[in-house]
Amino acid sequence: MTAQNKQIALFAILALVFYALWNYYFNREEIKKDKPFTKGYSVEKIEMRMTNEDGELSTKFKSPSLIRYTDSPVLFIDSPTVWTYENNNEKWLIKANKAELNTQTDKVELIDKVNAHSLDEKEPMDFSTDFLTLDLTEKKAQTTAGISMQQAQFSLQGQVAHIDLKNKIIEVNNNVKAIYKTIK
Repeated sequence: MTAQNKQIALFAILALVFYALWNYYFNREEIKKDKPFTKGYSVEKIEMRMTNEDGELSTKFKSPSLIRYTDSPVLFIDSPTVWTYENNNEKWLIKANKAELNTQTDKVELIDKVNAHSLDEKEPMDFSTDFLTLDLTEKKAQTTAGISMQQAQFSLQGQVAHIDLKNKIIEVNNNVKAIYKTIK
């Protein structure tokens, strides 16, 4: 082996060593790190009013506290009281232990001990469940957590329910039990 071949072999070996070092220390894909804290804010003793496209009041929330993280469209609401409106008249009063309101979809998930009461003086209706998804635009709700409904002498229980709050229609699909008591 000539001196020139030895120098070329040494150069090739050094080139491989430097390439390996460069590749190990500098040519790594950047590892995404978890964010330790997301900026956000909280509000105490709130009353939030939502209007429809005509500027009429459609929904009102009252709560002792609300939390919003700036990188999420979801508002976390403690002990909410929710009123739905139609033609500027209160239609439903709904209470729960927690709620998560998605401001992009106008859907609110009411969580834990959800109680709803229609504010119709002629035929008031009450229902309760543990979880309710409410579409604030359509005024429709649904639950798969079981529901118990009472209206005058009629009571209804079931597992899956779809509720039209505008028309006071409740459709219960699974494990339905209905009781009608006559007045003596």
